Amino acid sequence: MVFLLFAVAIAALFFVGALLALRLGRHLGSRYRKQNGVDDVGGLATVEGAIFGLMGLLLAFTISGALQRFDDRRQLVIQEATAATTAYDRLALFGGDDARNLQSLLKEYLRARIDLYRMPHDFLLLQRAEDFSDQQESRLVELKNQLWNAAVAACPQPNYRPACGLSLPALNSLFEVARQRAGAAEKHPPQIIFFMLFGLGLACSLLAGFGMAAGAGRSWIHMTIFAGTLAVALYTVTDMEYPRLGLIRIESFDHFLGDAYEQMRPVPAESTGDQ
Repeated sequence: MVFLLFAVAIAALFFVGALLALRLGRHLGSRYRKQNGVDDVGGLATVEGAIFGLMGLLLAFTISGALQRFDDRRQLVIQEATAATTAYDRLALFGGDDARNLQSLLKEYLRARIDLYRMPHDFLLLQRAEDFSDQQESRLVELKNQLWNAAVAACPQPNYRPACGLSLPALNSLFEVARQRAGAAEKHPPQIIFFMLFGLGLACSLLAGFGMAAGAGRSWIHMTIFAGTLAVALYTVTDMEYPRLGLIRIESFDHFLGDAYEQMRPVPAESTGDQ
């Protein structure tokens, strides 16, 4: 809720600021034309075009980067589900009670991973990061260590060495994807980019209002649409950077992890020679 209120407040502040900048720009434009003549504005078009072009490029690249990071985060969910399924299947190569114990630990670890992202969490304003449960993250580290240590402890047995050669890399891949997801959640553009978007948006509003002074009247429809479009674009970029806190979310992809968990079946006793 903190993030949503923060993002909406920033967008609303920009919208109001853009309207004020448009009004101020029109006032300044009217004064300029009265003092210098209507035709004495030819050289200003070059400056306006350069600033509007810079704003368009910055906005386009920022949105493109946000979309790429959004897609990468969704892809990492699928990669983690695939890695978990692969590791679970390879742990069955140990056979017997060892296989069932390792698979049980893996399922418990995966369940904790699912719960971590389903738990309510919010936004740390100063750190610009998602605030996940410290208790759940500590539990995940403990389960990860238990699973890894149990797999390593079984490896010295000669008949388990082929299974270790396949299972340990699979477990390592699973843990690596988890780290990549944690890193992706903190991967955002430099803060200066957002300040530039905010400042350039107000500057463009001021120049747009200056140019409107040449018209016969003031169109609130055009002013509102101009300010609203920039405000929505700014909010959309901010929202996509935190896809578990705002309106644009990736929770729909979490079902891949849930499906992987539900499809995990323990090794039957009869298939391993246990009675």
